[in-house]
Order: sequence, then structure tokens, then C-alpha cells
Amino acid sequence: MAGSAGRRNILRELGAFGHDNDRTHHQIVEIIPVSPDEAVIHERGLHRKSPTYNYGTSDPIFFKTPTKSPKKSPAHARFLTPTKTPARSSPRKRSTNATPDKLGFSDISLSCKRLKKGPFKNVKPNPILEKGLKAFSHEQLIQLIRGAVEFSPEVKQLITQLLPEPDLKPIEERLSKLKQNVYKSFPRNIWGSRESSFCFMRVKTHLEAFRKECSEICHHFMDSQHWPAVFEFIFIAWKYTLDLPHWDTSYHNKIKNNCMKYLAAQCVNALKKANLNKSALTEIIERMQEFSDEPTIKSCIDFAADMVKKL
Repeated sequence: MAGSAGRRNILRELGAFGHDNDRTHHQIVEIIPVSPDEAVIHERGLHRKSPTYNYGTSDPIFFKTPTKSPKKSPAHARFLTPTKTPARSSPRKRSTNATPDKLGFSDISLSCKRLKKGPFKNVKPNPILEKGLKAFSHEQLIQLIRGAVEFSPEVKQLITQLLPEPDLKPIEERLSKLKQNVYKSFPRNIWGSRESSFCFMRVKTHLEAFRKECSEICHHFMDSQHWPAVFEFIFIAWKYTLDLPHWDTSYHNKIKNNCMKYLAAQCVNALKKANLNKSALTEIIERMQEFSDEPTIKSCIDFAADMVKKL
């Protein structure tokens, strides 16, 4: 304790001495020896001029010419149309060092703008008919068959005999894929029932896609008037539509019900336009008995039964 008190007294005396006499304080600082390293560091910080330095000339390093700031345009000129840059008075010089042989254009003298765009005249297609038909569009194939039929009645009879049944497997796979998308769109982790409005909003987009696909395909077959394919597709579409999820709220089942009603209406139209005999109507009624529990399909069965009675 005595040692610390003594040191504090000495510091007070030095502080008082520094406050009383500033000059004496500087003398004390000068007495403190400076190490050689500190002296070197101190000399490095000094910017000394060389002995041959001419003080009359300006230093190019520290006295640079100030840059000119761009002139500001007047306020009224800011809203005017900018002036166009003048065109070149002299034409550009083209390099004459490179020759056409070096550039690779010795055999071609025409520019790209002069080339005529059209079908290739010198390139011949593959003579194999089976592979060549794959390059044509659906409309081109229809026009080809139509032209062949008009050319000869025998060709028409032959094509009619050779016409195969439409392949509905790709269409059925498409509807199956759309139905899977509906069930995949259900949220995995939900609080509550899967029949809630939240789940329906997640599924609604895929239900609309399914209904749109059914209506477009059915319209396509109705235009073709291939009645066996029309009824076959309607039965396939009914099966996949009934497999769609069912909600307790009638509003949520609106898309599904509209799809069923549309297919039933097209079935009735096909029954009217197909000119079916009694045996054909009986066959269709037997196929529709599978869906007799559905009210919309029950109306189609009743309509077909009335047609049988009238025959």
C-alpha cells in the first residue's frame, strides 16, 4: 500500500510540473533517449527534397493540371431533340490485302440476299413410301387419301375395306395420366379432411385439365363420325371421370358433374346421328348398364331404350 501511494504522489508532482511549465516538459521529453529503430521510422516519414531540387519549378507530381468539368446545357435545351452526328465525308477504305481464295469465297459469287428461298430441286427424298409418309402432317395425309379416292372409285373401295379400327390406347393412357395428376396434387400434410376447400383449390387446376381433354377428344371423334370409336371413347371417359375424387360440397363437384353431363349429351347425339339398328342399340345398352347407378348415364340408357321401342 505504501509503495502504490508513493507512485501516485510522484505522478501528481510530474503532472503539476507539466502544467506549470510547458517548456520544462518538452525538455524532459527530449532527454528521453530514442531507439535507432524509432529514428529510422521517423526519418522515413519526412519528405526531403534532393540537394539539386529546383524550387522555382512546379512539382509535376503534386501540381497536376485540373480537369475541366463538362459544361451544363441550359435548362431550355434539355427538352430539345438531340442533334445528329454528322455523316462521314470520306468513304471507308476497304482492305485489299485478302484475296477471295484466302477467304474461301472463290466459288461463290452471289451474296446471301440474292439467294432464292424455296424447296430443294436437286435433293431427292427417300423412295421408300412407308418412311416417307412419316414426314407429312395429319392434314397432308388426309388430302393425299382424298385425292387418291377421287382419282379412282376402286381405290376408294379398297381403302374402305382396309381401314383399321382407331387405336384408343394412347388416349386412355392420357386420361389415366391426368387422373394421376389430380390425386398427386393433394397436399401430403394437411390439418383436417381431404375434402376441405383448401384441398379442392390445389386440385382444381388438374380437374379442369381433365375436363378440357375429355371435351376436345370427344369433339374430335364426333367430327370423324366413326361411331364405334365415339361410343368406345365415351365409355372410357365415363370410367375415368367416375374415378375422380368426390367432395361433400356440391360446388366442389361441379367440374366432375359438368364433364359427366357433357359426355352424356354427346352420347345422346351419337345415338341420334348413327342410324343404329335394334341389335346395335341393344349392344350399347348392355355396355351402359355398367354405369347405371349414375343419374346422367341412366338418362342415356332410357333414351336408347325408347329408340329400341320405336323400331
